[in-house]
Amino acid sequence: MSKQKYPIEFESYWKAHEAELIQVAPRALREERNNSSKMNTAGDWMLYIIPFIVMVGFLNTKLISNEMFNFIVSIVLGVLCFGIVTYIKPYITNKRNIVDIDKDIEDYFFSIYQKEGVDGLKKLL
Repeated sequence: MSKQKYPIEFESYWKAHEAELIQVAPRALREERNNSSKMNTAGDWMLYIIPFIVMVGFLNTKLISNEMFNFIVSIVLGVLCFGIVTYIKPYITNKRNIVDIDKDIEDYFFSIYQKEGVDGLKKLL
């Protein structure tokens, strides 16, 4: 389901019980969510090594003569690289982003809410 506005009743219940509902989500979605952040493919390892390579490479070039400033710039570059790597990870490793998986879980429970209301969600917990 794409961006849909949920009723206030569902939103408040989801916010209050999100962790518990994720634990009782369908097995496939739970497993996908757990595996999305694991380092279990070569692509995962390659992507997370890149920020360290950039940091060490920048430190070794000594473009900035002040060591402390050179180190700070290296850290900033590492953080930026990590952000970029996290952003492109789903495209390289064919793993979905955890935000997208959580959205699918929320949509699943919303479909139950539409059929049975909040009582249907309470039965699952």
